[in-house]
Order: sequence, then structure tokens, then C-alpha cells
Amino acid sequence: MESKDNVKHRNKEQTKRKLLQAVGEIIIEKGYSGLGVNKIANKAGVDKKLIYRYFGDGNILIETYILEKDYWLGLADKLQEFNNIETPDKAKEIISAILERQFTFFYDEEAMQKLILEELTSKSSMMASICNIRGNIGASLLKHTDPHFKDSEVNFRAVSALLVSGIYYLVLQAKLNGGTICGIDINAPSGRQEITKTIRHIIEWAYENTVSKNKKNTKGN
Repeated sequence: MESKDNVKHRNKEQTKRKLLQAVGEIIIEKGYSGLGVNKIANKAGVDKKLIYRYFGDGNILIETYILEKDYWLGLADKLQEFNNIETPDKAKEIISAILERQFTFFYDEEAMQKLILEELTSKSSMMASICNIRGNIGASLLKHTDPHFKDSEVNFRAVSALLVSGIYYLVLQAKLNGGTICGIDINAPSGRQEITKTIRHIIEWAYENTVSKNKKNTKGN
């Protein structure tokens, strides 16, 4: 027979899950501005006192949801794996896979689309903080690729910035307006396939053009 402590713990975890799920549902339905303690509690079907008991306050609950759902924040626990990026071939594979997954993840996650839009269009201290954390994670990853481009004319951090931000814009444009960019419709599987394929091509291009400035100057002379 299950102990009372185990039942209590299980009920607590189930309630926390309901509250976190409610946050996501409200974001999808009404956006970030639609969040509030009463609305979250009503959506979850629980007493709002439990939000304060389990999370401290509504902001911590919302922050917990974002920390769990954000793609880049989810990589924080895997930073140790980035130590495996020792060779250019390994780096190409890892970085390509990370960005391809970012594109697929962001396309499928409507709540995250609404949150990124909020981040871009409002002055939310919470969203600004999340953005900074995301940036630190990206920097932790790129410090392992920096040696591959030392003295090279390719700025891989700039390449990565264009890819990451381009993914966000492509998805938001397609999801919010149903529009195409350069004739590519990523709402169609064939369009998404072209984007993921091209992400990999760009990473490969960057690594294939890591001729050092000194060597290039020598060849020119």
C-alpha cells in the first residue's frame, strides 16, 4: 500500500504539472499578457493558494514554465557534452544538429512562438533575463568552436547569430502571417526540409572557408 507521504508527493507533483500546463495553454490562447494568478488557477482547476505554496508566486511559476520549455535553456544541462567539440568534423555535426532541432522545435511549439514575440515587442524584465541566460548558453557553446576559426576571415559567431535569429523570424512569419520568404513556404514539409538542409550547408560552408588571413595573403602575393 502506498504511504501517505508518497501520495502527498505525487499529488503535489500532479498539481504543479497542472499549473505549468495551464500557463502554456493561456499563453497559446491569450498570449503572455493573459497570464495572472487567478486565470492560471482557474485554468488548472486548483486553488490559487497552491501557486504560492508550490512556487512562491505567479512570476516564479511562469519563469519555471519558460525555463522548462525554452529550447536553448534546455541545453544548459548538456553543456558538458559540448566538450566533445574538439575537431571541426565533430563540431559541424553537433552545431548543425542543434540548429536543425531548434528550427523543428520552434516550429512545433506555439507557446514558445508567443513568448519570443513577447520578448521582441515588450519591455518585460523577466523576458530580458531569459534572453540573457539564453545568450550565455550560446556563448558557452561557441567558445568551443572559436579555436576552429582563429585568424580566419569567417566569423562563426556572426554566422550562428544569423542562423538563430533567421530561424525565429522564418517561423514567426509563417505562423503569424502564413507568408513565404524568398518563395519558400515552411508551412509545407518540403519548405521545412529545404531550410534544415540549408542550415547544414551553411555550417559546412563556414568550416570549408576557414583559410587563415595570413595564408590567404601569402597566396595573393
